[in-house]
Amino acid sequence: MQQTNRAPVITNKDFFIRKITREILSGKWNPGDKLPSEREFASELGMGKTVVHSAFEKLASMGLVDIKPQSGIYVADYMKTGNIETLNAIVQLNGNELSKEVTTGILDLRLAIEGMAFRALAQCRSEEDIAYLRSVTEDIRKCSRGIGLEELAERFFVWHREICILSGKNILTLFMNTTHDVSIAFWVNYLRMYGTSFAIDRLERFIDLIEARDGGGAYNLLAEGIEDYLERLEEQTL
Repeated sequence: MQQTNRAPVITNKDFFIRKITREILSGKWNPGDKLPSEREFASELGMGKTVVHSAFEKLASMGLVDIKPQSGIYVADYMKTGNIETLNAIVQLNGNELSKEVTTGILDLRLAIEGMAFRALAQCRSEEDIAYLRSVTEDIRKCSRGIGLEELAERFFVWHREICILSGKNILTLFMNTTHDVSIAFWVNYLRMYGTSFAIDRLERFIDLIEARDGGGAYNLLAEGIEDYLERLEEQTL
C-alpha cells in the first residue's frame, strides 16, 4: 500500500507562537509595547485562553515577551536580553520578514564571523586555496544564467562558508550554518539589487585580497558591501 506524505499538523499553540514571533521580529510590535490580553487574543483567533497562556509562556522563555503579573504582557528588549532561543527564532524566519534592527544585527553577526575568517585565511592561505576559490567562482559564473535565483543564492552562501572552512576556524562554519535560511533570503535580495555580474566580480576581488594576504582589505570590502546593502534596503522602504 502506497503511503502518502502528510504535512505536519500545526497546533493552535504553535500557530500562535509563530504569529507573535513574526509580528515582533518584523517590527509590528516594538520593545516595550503592551500586547493585547490573553482573553482578547483568544477571542480574536478562536482559541482557548489556556492555549494562549501556554504560548505566551513559551514566548517568554524565547526572550521575546515579558509577562508582568497584574500589569500585562510586553514585548521584551530581545536584542539586549535574548538567548539562543531568540536567535533560533530570528534565523528561522525569512529575511524579508525581519525588521531593520534585526536585519542589521544578523548582518553584523555575519561581518564578525566572516571578517574573522577572511583575516585568518589571508594569513594561512596556500596556492591550492586560491586555485580552489577561483575554480568555484568560475563555476558560479558559468552556471549563473541557467539556474534560478534561490539556487544561485545558495552557491554564494556556500562560497562564503568555504572561507570559514579554509580559514581553519571550524567553529565559524557552525555559526554560518546556523544563519543559512535567513542568509539565503538576503542573498536573493542582494542579487536582485546588484546583479549577478557585479556579485561574481566581488568574489574575484575577495580572492585577489586573500592572495595578497590583505585580510584587512577583505574585511573592509565585506563591511562596505554590507553597509551599502543596508542603505539600499532603507531606500526601498521609504
